[in-house]
Amino acid sequence: MKKKLITKQTKARLSSFIFPILLLLLWQFISSAGYASSAVVPSPHKVLKTFQILLTQQTFFRNITASLERVMIGFLIGSSTGFLFGLLMGLSRTAEKIFAPSFHTVRQVPMIGWIPLIVMWFGMTELPRILIISIAACYPITLNTFAGVRSVPREYLELASVYGFNQLKLIRRVILPAALPSIITGLTLSLGMSWAILMAAEIFIQTQYGIGTQIQMGRQGFNMPLVVTGILTVGLLGFVMTMMIEKVARIVDRGRAIGNET
Repeated sequence: MKKKLITKQTKARLSSFIFPILLLLLWQFISSAGYASSAVVPSPHKVLKTFQILLTQQTFFRNITASLERVMIGFLIGSSTGFLFGLLMGLSRTAEKIFAPSFHTVRQVPMIGWIPLIVMWFGMTELPRILIISIAACYPITLNTFAGVRSVPREYLELASVYGFNQLKLIRRVILPAALPSIITGLTLSLGMSWAILMAAEIFIQTQYGIGTQIQMGRQGFNMPLVVTGILTVGLLGFVMTMMIEKVARIVDRGRAIGNET
């Protein structure tokens, strides 16, 4: 039984590599057959060679560190603010009536549309980049926290009322555990939005270090391997961070299940 389970897990992991391998083979075929100029579509070999060169340069790691710092600061600010805001609107119908119309109106503005305004207010400094990332992170967690709180079964609330839970205990013991899956989804989406808007923040609000700066330098010098390397770096780092959040979510959910059993 265990052997079969391991085999299924191995097959599932191997199957996740099929599509990337097919894309890599297609990419190699297009570049080798001459269907596209090597200046526009560099071969995987050229990109790999560029990546190997970058790994020997300190600037590459400074770019990664700078981007990760911006994302984590903006994500923490935006997600914590969005969580509290979503919780407030989820718990209070009055707060929803006051804030929800303005929130839903403001979130319709594309994230890039905020950049000129924020730059005019704060200049070409680090603060506008972090603010843009924070705004991007705020929306998903707000919506998912609100939805999670509102979707708590009425039976749970009635049972908590029978046991005489006060408001704080109700939130901590009933509402948050029940809304946790939705909140975790919101955090995952917030991180994805933060990482996605980071590139726009670094490209439009020029900075000395950042992966977006590397991509911009590659574009200006028409160095496509450098551009592709930057894009792949963004994708890989984003994937790793998403996997980390999902891993933490599984641990938290497992701990919640054990707590309920005991």
